[in-house]
Amino acid sequence: MSPALVDILKNDKTTDSKIYIELVKIYQDLEKEIGKINPECKMCGTCCNFGKYKHVLYASSIETDFLEKFVDVHAFNVTDNVCPFLKDNKCSIRNFRTLGCRIFYCDSKHKDTSYGLYERYLRKIKKLSNKYNIEWKYRPFLHQLAKFK
Repeated sequence: MSPALVDILKNDKTTDSKIYIELVKIYQDLEKEIGKINPECKMCGTCCNFGKYKHVLYASSIETDFLEKFVDVHAFNVTDNVCPFLKDNKCSIRNFRTLGCRIFYCDSKHKDTSYGLYERYLRKIKKLSNKYNIEWKYRPFLHQLAKFK
């Protein structure tokens, strides 16, 4: 995560910023753990083409609200089933990507480990939601993101 973003969040004393600082810390802790297992990423963008890869990316409302605050969400068609942030087969919002994006790799040999990490970190995000009394919404990413366009 960009140090500049963390500094911006620390200087903003709103409740949203406190939530997002904690979310960023959760993401940073996850990145450290993923670094230890070192799954292969071919940087092909296939995982962002949900229809082609035959999966659904889920996200919490805290994560999509975080994206909306810091990323310009352009119009997109949910039925295309492709992440609107996929540009030239790369993630154009890498520092802001959701838990599911951070943990999903085409490298299937880490599937079991990834699943356990996902569940553990999802519980941390849900705990964050409860801490700040935010309604927990956990739905397909594209559908949640569509509310911002």
